[in-house]
Amino acid sequence: MKKLVFFIALLFPATIAFANPTSNPFPMDWVKSVIFYGSCFGAEVLLVATILYFCHMAVLPLLIALFTGNIVMYFVIFQPVLSTTGNVPVSEAVIVTVEGAFIKMLSLFGIFQLEDFKRLKLRSALIIAALGNLLSYYSGIVIGG
Repeated sequence: MKKLVFFIALLFPATIAFANPTSNPFPMDWVKSVIFYGSCFGAEVLLVATILYFCHMAVLPLLIALFTGNIVMYFVIFQPVLSTTGNVPVSEAVIVTVEGAFIKMLSLFGIFQLEDFKRLKLRSALIIAALGNLLSYYSGIVIGG
């Protein structure tokens, strides 16, 4: 129960503001939008790959897979869920769950594993996805102003 309360307290700021990067500060300028989205996705991917490195996973293949996967998940899952529900916490919960499952799925393939890799639990993958999503959210706030 303590872990759940800590997790909710950690995610609470996301419930009082727009989710990152949905509040794109530059809707008409595509160059600035690409920089904005790229920075948010890049920060998230770097944090997740760094954490997964300490779980004995290969960094370079992870960076490529996570960056591509995050872009696809954002536009294919997060945006439609957010536009349908209009509820940021629900949308964030859905995307963290999907990203956690994606991380768990990546950990099953040998290309992403180092020699001394030990099995990654789904709970750990969900926590890592939540941390990455938080960093993406806060980097969007910093970049967006």
